[in-house]
Amino acid sequence: MALTIVRDDIVKMKVDAIVNSTNERLQVGGTGVDASIHAAAGPRLAAALAAIGHCPLGDAVVTEAFDIPSCRYIIHTAGPRYGNGDRAAERILRRCYQSILSRARELGCRSVAIPSIASGAYGFPKEEAYRIATSAIRAFLFELPEDEDIMVYLVLFDRRSVAYSSRIDGEVEARIPDSYPQEKRAALAAAPRPTAAPNAARREAFAVSCFDSALTAPLGREDAEEEASYADQDRSFAEMCEWWCGRKGISKKEFYVAANINKAMFWNMKHHPEQAPRKTNVLACAIGLRLDYEQTQDLLMRAGMTLTPYFELDRTVAAFIRRGNYDIDEINETLFERDLALLGAY
Repeated sequence: MALTIVRDDIVKMKVDAIVNSTNERLQVGGTGVDASIHAAAGPRLAAALAAIGHCPLGDAVVTEAFDIPSCRYIIHTAGPRYGNGDRAAERILRRCYQSILSRARELGCRSVAIPSIASGAYGFPKEEAYRIATSAIRAFLFELPEDEDIMVYLVLFDRRSVAYSSRIDGEVEARIPDSYPQEKRAALAAAPRPTAAPNAARREAFAVSCFDSALTAPLGREDAEEEASYADQDRSFAEMCEWWCGRKGISKKEFYVAANINKAMFWNMKHHPEQAPRKTNVLACAIGLRLDYEQTQDLLMRAGMTLTPYFELDRTVAAFIRRGNYDIDEINETLFERDLALLGAY
C-alpha cells in the first residue's frame, strides 16, 4: 500500500503490470511510452489491441505483456488532451488512474508501474500531471482493505518533471558556518545543568546531538507540558509511532498511507527492534504523523539517529517540516529531483 517515484525504462520494470498511455482507438503513435511498449512487446500487441478496438477516455483495457519478460500484463488507458483550466480533462485523468488500479486489483497484481499519463504529447503541465497522479493513486490506496497490498511505481522520464524543489531551494542550500557545531556544543556544555528528572540523561544526549537553535529556545507552559508528555515516554521507535497515532487520533491505515509505508514494513520495525530501520523510513513515519522538528528529532533518537545539517536529505526534509508541509509525495518528488533516497517503501 505504497507509492514511489522512479526514473527507469518502464518496459524493464520487474512488476506484475506496466501501464501504457494511449488513445481511444488503441493505435500506436509518436515516440513516447506507447511506441516504446509496442517495440518491446512485439507485433502481437498491436493485433491484440486491434481486436479490442476501442477504449473510452478515462477507462483501461488489459492485454498480455507478450515479448516483455519483466511483467505479466500491460494495462492500456486513454488519457485526455489538456486545455487551460479544463476541469473535465482533470476529472478524466483522475479516472485513468482509478481505472488502471482497479484493473490491476482485478488481476491480482501486487505491483504496477505507471508513467505520468497525458504529460507528453497530450499537453498536461508536468507539475499538474504529477499532482493529479499522486492524489488519485493515494485516494485509491486509502480505500483498499487493510489485508490488501499493492506497490505502485510512478515512472518519470526525467528528474525535472515537476518543479517543487524551487520553493525550498534557499532553505535547503543555506549552510551553517563551519564553526557552528563547535560553538553550539561549547554553549551547551557551559549551560547550567537542571536538577535530574526522568530521562534527563537521554534528553541531554538528545540536545547535544542536535544543531538547530530552535531546540534550546524557551518553552511556554503549554509547550513545556507537551514536551514532557512525549519526551518522557519510555517507548521504542515503533511503540512511539503507535503512541502518536493515539495522541493525534490517526488510524493505522491513515498513518500507513500518509507515511508511504505498508503494514508489513511497520510490523517488522515493531517486532524486530534490534534491527535498525532505515532512516528514510523513520523520517517517513515522522511525516505521516505530522511531527514538528523537535518531535521528529525525538522519534529519530529512539531509532538511534538524528537530523543533521551535513546531509542534503536531512536539510531537505527539515525544510518541509519547518514549513509545516507534510505532503509525502511533494517531499519525495523533491528528493527524486535531487537524486536522494525517497521516504517510505521503495
